[in-house]
Amino acid sequence: MTIKTIKGMLMDVVPTKSEAIAIWMCSGFNTRNAIWRFELKEKGIEIKLIHPERGDISPNVKDSAFESNLIGYQPWRLHFETLWKITSDFGKLKYIYVFPNPEDKRRLNHIEDINQLINKCLDVLNVNSIHSVSFILIPALPRGEHNTEIEDLQSAKQMIYSIRNWLSENESNMEVYLVDRVDGFKAALEQIDSV
Repeated sequence: MTIKTIKGMLMDVVPTKSEAIAIWMCSGFNTRNAIWRFELKEKGIEIKLIHPERGDISPNVKDSAFESNLIGYQPWRLHFETLWKITSDFGKLKYIYVFPNPEDKRRLNHIEDINQLINKCLDVLNVNSIHSVSFILIPALPRGEHNTEIEDLQSAKQMIYSIRNWLSENESNMEVYLVDRVDGFKAALEQIDSV
């Protein structure tokens, strides 16, 4: 039950660290969806949907959710989380968890929503016997803030609080990695631990 921070690009550092990645994505001019849109294909990673199971999904969800040819497909636009198994060899990394973002927002409206997303993610991973996960930032709008740097720091802190709460409430040996390019998670963790 540990939380570690890593500076770097997710798909470059994670294959040697964790079994799963958990990613919040949105469309548009951002790098969040690059993992899904480009890196899987560029690295020759093949995947298949394992959660939710097909029988658990409403019939109005297109079969494309279950296809391995995912060009143009946006799983974050679904109303539920998805867990994908990597069927090709990619080091230790075996799973991709995609947070739901059906309205395709750039940020959550409320910072408290991070807690629900983290809890659901860790529950799903735990049920599937996955013992290590790497997260990127889940961005949210803290009350009264309209400064991206402050918003991101507050979002990072909330993620850490949520993860710590889940780890303390569940009997799990989950290892958690927080990955970003500028070491923002490290700064957030240091601020929390200095109090």
